[in-house]
Amino acid sequence: MQAVAPLTAVQIPCCLCGVLTAPNAANQCASCLAQEFDLKGRLQRGPSGAPFATTYQCRECRRFRRTEKHHEHAGPESPELLAICLKAIPALQSTAEPRLHLIDAGWVWTEPHSMRWKVRLTVRTEIQAVTVQQRVVVELHNAFRQCNDCNREFTNRTWQALVQLRQKRSDDAPKKGLTALEMALAKNKEIRKHVLKIDAVRNGFDFYFLSLSYAQAFSAYLQRVGPMRVKTSKKLVSQDFTNNTANMKYTVVCDLVPFCKDDLVLIKKGAKGKLSGRLALVTKVSSVVHLMDSSPKREALLDSQMELSPDAYYKQEKLYTILQASNRTIPFVVLDVDLLENSVEKYCLADVQVARQSDFGVNDEVFNCVTHLGHLIRPGDVVMGYDLVATVGGDWEVEESLHNSFVLPDVVLVKKI
Repeated sequence: MQAVAPLTAVQIPCCLCGVLTAPNAANQCASCLAQEFDLKGRLQRGPSGAPFATTYQCRECRRFRRTEKHHEHAGPESPELLAICLKAIPALQSTAEPRLHLIDAGWVWTEPHSMRWKVRLTVRTEIQAVTVQQRVVVELHNAFRQCNDCNREFTNRTWQALVQLRQKRSDDAPKKGLTALEMALAKNKEIRKHVLKIDAVRNGFDFYFLSLSYAQAFSAYLQRVGPMRVKTSKKLVSQDFTNNTANMKYTVVCDLVPFCKDDLVLIKKGAKGKLSGRLALVTKVSSVVHLMDSSPKREALLDSQMELSPDAYYKQEKLYTILQASNRTIPFVVLDVDLLENSVEKYCLADVQVARQSDFGVNDEVFNCVTHLGHLIRPGDVVMGYDLVATVGGDWEVEESLHNSFVLPDVVLVKKI
């Protein structure tokens, strides 16, 4: 039986270098084809025949453009920036011919302020039925171009939503609520990033936003910081009947409850709550207002405290009046303290005897009162308080608004200094 010789692959010599290679239409080996094919020049070219591919960065917000409408933050030589650079090279797009397959990509260091990027790419392609793989270094240029958000921000009349923050108090009364909100906004950079402009107006501020969703998120944050009522209204600016579209502008009004810490509030008869028909001291302001009876009951301190929500206040707004603002307090000297409770929690009731600091050496007038600050003060301390004998005594309108069982105190102590 005759032996059959094993089949071997047919190879031909390269027409340029003579190395044996598989037959192909060009009769050349992969190395010679790669030398004739200018892969680096093809990868280097930008769109429309530009000599370099270009990435765009907003000078204001420092974000890079990924698409026409989408910009994102990316650190130097980060994977996110590498993806943006690869997207900026037209030869790597799926519509380019011949198709290039990206095998690997990495950074080549460049001087940070050179406005240049260098990436090392390993690509593979088919040239006349021959697979060619090359590693090339591609240089890209970085240019500044304003993003859509910053462009609208620096263009007049582009806001769509307005947040009006107001706290209506008398002109001489301190507006501590607005001050607290300013401090909270100063510490929260994330909530301020969508604010286009801030205008200071009487009794508050105006905040401008690009869209209603940003304004609603901002007002929701303000509601968590301070007690307020939020209302939204809209106004038609223009309308296109052909496309059935309309340009609307929205106004979000945030009305802060006018009470501030240490204010003395008159709660008239008819108001809902445990302190109806009494004088109350504002001890704390958060998302609700915390009130303390100005003349606490000796039996139970809990019955002398109340929380007032913004909804409850605005339903009976006329029944709440600021009798004295915190800038009307005067200093008193503590002469004697008699605690009424043995246990001390947040507050402790005490009978206190005080005298005006200005009366020392002038007269011997002293005042007795019940205060919730018994655990903080000692004889000889100086405390700030309201002198109701000199300011409210004999006011029949105030007495008509109080319950008959409530005895108007001579002094209301506010805080120790």
